[in-house]
This record gives sequence, C-alpha cells and structure tokens, in this order.
Amino acid sequence: MAGHDPASGPFRLRGARIVGPVDLTHRRLGFGLEFVECHFADPLDLRGLSAVSLDLGASRVPALMADGLAVEGDVRLAGCRIGAEPGQPMALGTGVGAVRDGVRAPRRVPESSAHAPLRLADARIAGNLVAEELSLFSTGLWSCFAPRLRVDGAVQGQDLNSTGALYLRDARVGHAVGLNGARVGGLDATGLACGRGFYADWGFHTSGQVLLRGAAVESVVTFHDATLAGPHAGLVLSRLTTPRLRLDLHSAPQGRIVLRDAHVGALVDDPSAWPLPGNLDIEGLVYKRLGSASPVDVKGRLGWLALDKEAGVGVFEQLAVSYQLSGDERAARTVRHARERHLRRGDRFTGRIWGIVQDVLFGYGYAPRRALLWLLALVAAGSSWFSVRTPARVGGSGQRVFDPVLYCVDLLVPVVSLGYRSAFDPAGWDKAVAVFLIVSGWLLATAVISGASRALGRA
Repeated sequence: MAGHDPASGPFRLRGARIVGPVDLTHRRLGFGLEFVECHFADPLDLRGLSAVSLDLGASRVPALMADGLAVEGDVRLAGCRIGAEPGQPMALGTGVGAVRDGVRAPRRVPESSAHAPLRLADARIAGNLVAEELSLFSTGLWSCFAPRLRVDGAVQGQDLNSTGALYLRDARVGHAVGLNGARVGGLDATGLACGRGFYADWGFHTSGQVLLRGAAVESVVTFHDATLAGPHAGLVLSRLTTPRLRLDLHSAPQGRIVLRDAHVGALVDDPSAWPLPGNLDIEGLVYKRLGSASPVDVKGRLGWLALDKEAGVGVFEQLAVSYQLSGDERAARTVRHARERHLRRGDRFTGRIWGIVQDVLFGYGYAPRRALLWLLALVAAGSSWFSVRTPARVGGSGQRVFDPVLYCVDLLVPVVSLGYRSAFDPAGWDKAVAVFLIVSGWLLATAVISGASRALGRA
C-alpha cells in the first residue's frame, strides 16, 4: 500500500482474508481504499485516517474503529457485516431509569467508555455514507457510536440491521437520512441537523426509543409505516423543528410519544397509531396544520388531547388556532369550549358550580344560541302559566291590556322595562313563578356577560 500510485486509482483488495491487525491510524493517503468482500480476522483501525474514499462492501470486520476519519468522497459499507456474530439484541431504554420528557437513556454517553463495533466519532465524509444492508452485531447497548459525525451528502441506511442502538448525537447531514426498512435497537440523534429529510419509514423497525430531541430537519421527518415494538419503543421528539412530521405508524406503540416544545408546520398521524392514554406528551407543541391518514373530527381530536394526562390549556388553544387557520370556526369554538371545561376542573367547589351554570346556559360564551333557546323556553313556559292565571292589576288600572308573552319578557329581561312588570301584581304561586323568571333572567344575563367577556378577552 505504501508504494501505491494515486494516479492508478484506489487501492483494491477483493475477496482477501486478512489475518493480523490493520492499523492505518493518522495516515494521509492520496487515494481511495477498497476492501470488497474481504474477511478481517482482527479489528480495522482507521482512526484519524485521511483518504479519498473508502469501500468495505460485503466485507466482514470484527470492529471498525474510525474516529476522526476524513474522506473526500463516499464511505461505502453496503452489505458489510461488522461485529462478532450473532451479537446480543439490546434496546435503547432498557435497564436505565426514566428522566425528563420520558427519555430512558443517559443524557450524554461518556465517549471513553462507549463500546460499539462501528465507531465514527468526529468523522468527516464529504460524499455519502452508504450503509444499505449493513449488519451490526454488538454485545452492548450501542452498535454504532458516531457523535458529531459530519456527512455532506446523504446517509443511506436502507435495510440496515443492528442488534443494538445507533448513536448519532449532534451529527450533521447535508442531505437526507434514509433508514427505510432498517431494524435497530434504538436511535439517539439528539441535536441532529439534516438538510433534506429524515426517513424512518416503510418497514422501519425499532425495539428501543428513537430520540430526535432538539433536532433541526428540513423538508420532513417521517415514521410512516414504522413499527415501534416492545414496551420501551417510543419517539422522543421534544424541541424538534421540521416543516412536516408524519406519525402514521404501522401500529400503536406501547411506549411514549413525546412532542414537548416541538415546532412543526404540518403534523400527520393516524388514530390507529395513537399511543395509550398517558403515553402522549404534547405540552408546548406548536403546529399550523393537522392531517390524518383517516378522517378525524373535532371530537376525535379532543380525544387525542386527552391522551396527554398532564396537558395544560395551551394544547387546547393550539388546536383551536389550527382549526381557525384552516377556516373551521365552529370546530375552533368547540375546542375552546372544551378548554373552559378543562380549566374548571381545578376550581374550588363554588367555582365548579358556577362553571356548570355557565356551561349549561351559555357554553362559556362559545354557544350563544343556547342562551337564546333558554330565553325562548322560559318565555314559553311563563306565557303558558300566565295565559290561564292573569295577575291582578296594580291600583285597579285598566289602561294596559295584559299580554302573557310581553309580561314574561319584561320579567326575564333585567334593567330594561316594558311597563308590564310594574302594572301587574301577582300573588301566591303566580308570585313564585314571577320571582323565578326574574332570577332566571338575571342569572342568564350574568352568565352571558361573563362568558362573552371571557371569550372576547381570550380571542
């Protein structure tokens, strides 16, 4: 290799069985390396290596140590088998306690003690990282340890198979990350920056958590048709920023879906893939539009909010704003009505009673027609009573002809007087009915004013 002429192209070995250590640490090569369909008996040490390209296609390697690797072109690991087979399947999220936002993993893995058959910490790849049908076999939690990996092209991991989890914290990818059909024990891509989308869909399978906390992904993050298998398999997407997020999974996960403080343009999900009650965290989630693989009405969306047992009133307002932006004012009012009911659950006893009164009479200001129906019902009931029981005139004056409808309206409407209330003096049960109508009118007016002022103030 030392005498290889860069003008002749890459240094090539095909089908070779290499016994003994291969140490190319901190070498600067002006050509590429191709070890295709080779079998390495010992680990391949490429730490700090600088080369034009690297191809380990269909090779078998006990371990690939490539921290600080710098490659001007592509790194090809397609069909490569790295690690001691068969490995020990392990899922991210098992064996450790839960911390904030439902994350069941250490916040930051100590790099000196992290063991993985594939290490690419601080590696720089100017082309693509091709890992299609790559097989990783590990006896610990991590199968790939690549913090701060930089790939100017794309990460192509279609049909990748890993017994453990992938660690891509603070990685930078210029184009897309493709994990279509991959099977992994989890993924920690906290702080990932990706320029063209993150695709963990169409058969993607994980037995552990997928962490995209604080990730910034252009275009789309999609888990369409993905399977989250196992009690700890979930999605932790807190503080994620992306124009489009697809969560229409293959089936409902057993683990948590955490969207706390995420910012997405459009969120697409599927009711059949919603998590179990208590396993959804959407506090602080901001979105402009909601979509679904199957139709979901406003009641269904309110049920989706209820999956987050600790959600505050902000999640209701966010949903209402989303409906408002889409032009569905009726659905927005329904959501804000539900928000008021949610708020009243924490009130004292008297506050809850007053809330029930406002809800029944006026829907907290979001059902104005209900107040009109109550008014008409009271007028009809009072008119029916007084049409057969005419109260006595005050002072015996006969100038005003008794009208039961106008009399009841005068009793129900406070402040404004039509003259009937002062012209007639009911007695006995008639007086009780008149007092009931007066109290009902004041109660209805108070509820209407209170609800309307609250609705206008929060709008």
